[in-house]
Amino acid sequence: MQRTEISEKFPLGSTLPNFSLPNVDGKTLSTDSLKGAIASVVVFTCNHCPYVKGSDQAMIALANDFQEKGIKFLAISSNDALQYPEDNFEKMQEKARDLNLPFPYLYDESQQIAKAFDAACTPECFVFDSAAKLVFHGTINNSPRHVAEVKDHYLQLALEQILAGKAPSPAFVHPIGCSIKWKVAS
Repeated sequence: MQRTEISEKFPLGSTLPNFSLPNVDGKTLSTDSLKGAIASVVVFTCNHCPYVKGSDQAMIALANDFQEKGIKFLAISSNDALQYPEDNFEKMQEKARDLNLPFPYLYDESQQIAKAFDAACTPECFVFDSAAKLVFHGTINNSPRHVAEVKDHYLQLALEQILAGKAPSPAFVHPIGCSIKWKVAS
């Protein structure tokens, strides 16, 4: 799945949607958890997607590097766990523990937050400035599934530009990954 155009429902400049979701540590986190950051990275992700698996270590490295510089990170899984049991909350907790995730990993069971962001795939990155406005939307890098083929580090570049007081350029890079697994209407 590759989103080929910027979202019309959630374009650059959009305000960070309000959310309140359970974290894998058992606590509930809300939009307020991102206040005070120079920038905030929200990544829609999951457990089973090969694109996510290929980019997990890159996300961890970025979080470890940029969180100490005032940028906050969090990940959200919105996949339907009935169709994809590997993405259920317990498996999310295992992943967070096994990978020692340095950021919250939230569960959007209702899928309402993914819809608010108009998210389409995993991994899909949204970066908000200190005023909670969307300044970057896209992919982590040019090859989230195959680490050895990575040449362009789009998310890292965007974060470096923000820290330098610049607007990210490019501000949109097509997200590449698996489609979000939406619940089947009954």
